[in-house]
Amino acid sequence: MINLFKKFKTIAIVGLEKNTGKTETFNFLLKHLQKDFVLGVTSIGIDGEDTDQVTFTKKPNILVDNGILFVTTENFYKRKNFLSEILYVSDRSTSTGRVIIAKALEKGKIILSGPTTIQWLKEINSILQTFGVEKILIDGALSRISSSTLSDAVVLSTGAAVSLDIEKIVEKTLDLFYKINLPLYPEKLDIKSGIFTKDLKLIARSSLNINDLSLIKDQKEILIGGALTEKFLRKLINNNTYPTLVVKDFSKIFVNSFYLKLYQKKGGKILVLHKPNLCLVTVNPYSPNGFVIDDKLLIEKLSSKIKLPILNVRKVEGEWI
Repeated sequence: MINLFKKFKTIAIVGLEKNTGKTETFNFLLKHLQKDFVLGVTSIGIDGEDTDQVTFTKKPNILVDNGILFVTTENFYKRKNFLSEILYVSDRSTSTGRVIIAKALEKGKIILSGPTTIQWLKEINSILQTFGVEKILIDGALSRISSSTLSDAVVLSTGAAVSLDIEKIVEKTLDLFYKINLPLYPEKLDIKSGIFTKDLKLIARSSLNINDLSLIKDQKEILIGGALTEKFLRKLINNNTYPTLVVKDFSKIFVNSFYLKLYQKKGGKILVLHKPNLCLVTVNPYSPNGFVIDDKLLIEKLSSKIKLPILNVRKVEGEWI
């Protein structure tokens, strides 16, 4: 596993749905990567609570060991019960106080509570590196899946929380896998919010309310600085209009992969400006309702479609590390 992450500095762990084992995967990576690297751990939002705030089910805690740098906010920092050294306090505040970077001086449980925006998280990651952090783990929930755009590598957690039907889990996982692996645009661009021509002339403020396709009809390429929606893509298909679409990253694509494939089959292209390296998929066979699915069968079915390591972190520690 060390070799799998050796070349990456920032690793985001994202869940396909809530309760797909993201925090357990996070702890698994934390436990093993800290043997070889100076680690920093952070989140966009709050992670590590005892209970899920939506399903009210018990969640695994995040445990940091001596030497790990962690990011949290004032309110949660005061609630920890282990020794640590504060290294940095932000000028800005979140709803739970200023952001703190601290070094654990002994093992303990922590609630991660990071910056509230991607840009701020990027700044905090840079500060972590000035303190000698070699690898950063970002705990990212589904609603915060865009945190993966800051990372070099992504670990995806999936499982019974998605569905109790293994075929549906496979279908939804492959749908996201397809979006993550859309081809990279060959140039570096910074697109502002809106839809633009290749020479950055504004066509519309959003793909949500664009009705007149005449401005797009003659374009070979358009840049989308917000969400690519299924309604917009279907409208292009229905009007036989197939410009190359350039989107910031997979998290901005709200389209079933069926329509993405159909668009491309008819001659269109969809490219992204940022493509993270999905390097590991983990499965959690336990649903929040207490049902358990066959993790071996799920891994078999996913492995037949995805050529990446796929595992249940509860079962493979000894043979995989």
